[in-house]
Formats: sequence, structure tokens, C-alpha cells
Amino acid sequence: MFKKTAIITGIALAMSAGAQADYDWELGAGYTGGTISQEAKNRVDKSQRLKQDNDTDAFDFTGTWYMETVDTSKGPLGEAAFLDASSSVTLGTGYGKTKVTQQNNPDGETYIADMRYVAEGPGWKLSGVIVDLGFERAEIGDTKTFKQSTKTDTWNAGLGMYITEATTLVAQYEYTSLNNGSGSGIDTYGGTIESFFAMGDGGLKASANFGRSYVSNADDVDTYGLKGIYYLGSNIGIGLNWEQGEQSGYEVNQYGVSAEWFISENFAVNLAYNDIVADDVTGIFARPGQQNIPFRYEASYEELAISGLFRF
Repeated sequence: MFKKTAIITGIALAMSAGAQADYDWELGAGYTGGTISQEAKNRVDKSQRLKQDNDTDAFDFTGTWYMETVDTSKGPLGEAAFLDASSSVTLGTGYGKTKVTQQNNPDGETYIADMRYVAEGPGWKLSGVIVDLGFERAEIGDTKTFKQSTKTDTWNAGLGMYITEATTLVAQYEYTSLNNGSGSGIDTYGGTIESFFAMGDGGLKASANFGRSYVSNADDVDTYGLKGIYYLGSNIGIGLNWEQGEQSGYEVNQYGVSAEWFISENFAVNLAYNDIVADDVTGIFARPGQQNIPFRYEASYEELAISGLFRF
């Protein structure tokens, strides 16, 4: 009863906010629940050697400050910062746990810091240039198998520009340090193009991304992605996304759908579903004292996320 009352009260407060839609700050919070399914079979006699489903829970919180007040009159509320070419700084944190059968449930934390700067100035040659900088630390807690926590640090940088008032092209570089004592890391180069096409009060936001990751002592990983959000008006958006990762002939595909609703000009809720599926992975299973066994491995991850956003 208390939770329901709190939610209703929060929505009422958001809807009673002043008519002034322009904003300087965004605060966001979300919850994601997922299931990891894994299965390995003998390719000769089809006997099952492994089948396991593990549930995941994660919570995240973010805060964004815009260096200048964001004008929301240029299109859908969900694209206000993009259409106003806004500069911003974002800080965030997250906490998650995986329920593993017959093991301690490993938990983990993430910490992020991102900045986007858009150069401005009438007649200035650099006007419209975009600079992105970011950092993320992910910490995975102890388990029975691994007696120490694992940390990964990821730095990213991007350089691009507004080709038009509603189209951006950004080249990106990312380095991930695995912090496993071997000095290993992953270098990723890529780019993203985004464009908004106005249609009355709404419109279509379309984007495409590509990248190549270089992994030590392994084949390169290529990624490609597409995303589209159709805005029925200024308050409601429906999105679809797809991304594929490919390495050594094997593919991992992600499919997603999302819905965004600005209940008021200051408060929004978002619901998203994603399904990540690995193609059949084949190989040879070897164990001391046993004959090598050809196997097929299948895995998928499904998640449902709900989040809220408040602007002021």
C-alpha cells in the first residue's frame, strides 16, 4: 500500500510542476531484471551435459548537468538535448546481483562519468564540433570459484560534429583494461551517426553504429547496430534496436524494443525489453582421463528494464 501511494504521489507531483519545460538537470533511476540461459550438448549422441538458468537484478542511478539551459521547443521532449546541441556532464552508479545455482551469488558495482561538449558560437569555425569523454569502472564481487573480485576499467573518447542541425557523426575510441595482472586490454575503434527527421510534433530518430575490437591472442570482434525511435508526438516514443557482434565466424545478436512516455514535461517513464542470443558455438570438450567430446553450446540473456527520469 505504501509503495503504491508513493508512486501515485510522485506522479502527481511531477504533473503539477510548472509549465516551464526547459531544464538544467536530469535525475534518473532504473531497475533491470534478467535471466541468463545456458545449454551444452554432446553433438554425437545429443546428451545434455549442462543446462542452467540464472537470474539477475540490477539498479542504477544517474545525474546529468547541462552547461546551458536546454530548450525543449525544437521537437520531442525525449530528443531535447540532442536537438538543442547541449553540452553536459553525467555521473552514475549501479548495483547488481546474479543468482547462481549452488554458489555464492556474485554481486557487483559500476561507476560512470561522461562528458559531451558541443562547441558553439555564431560564425566560429569550430561551431558544432563534438567532444566526448567517458570512464566506467565495473567491479564483480567474490564467488566460490573466484576468490577475488574482478575489476574492469573502460575509457572512451569521441570526436565529431553536427553535420546538420539534426544530424551528428562521431568517431570513437575505447580502451578496456581487464585488471587481471597480465596487462591485457581491448582496443575498440568505431563510429556512430544519428539523425532526427521531424514529422509534425513528433518524428523519427535513427542511428547506426559500427566498431572493431582488437583482443590480445584472439580474433578481432566486429559489431554493427541499428536503432530507431518513432515519436507519435512530443511525449511518446516507441523504439526498436538491433546489434550484432561477430568473432571467428560466430555471432551474438541483440534485439530490443522500448517505450518512452513523458507523463508531464518534467517526468518520464521508460520500459525496455532486450534479448541477446548467441548462435550455436561448437568445439571439443576435453577432460583428463576422458576422450575428447564434440559439443554445441547455446546461450541467451533476456532482460526487462523500467526507469524514470525527472527534469528541473
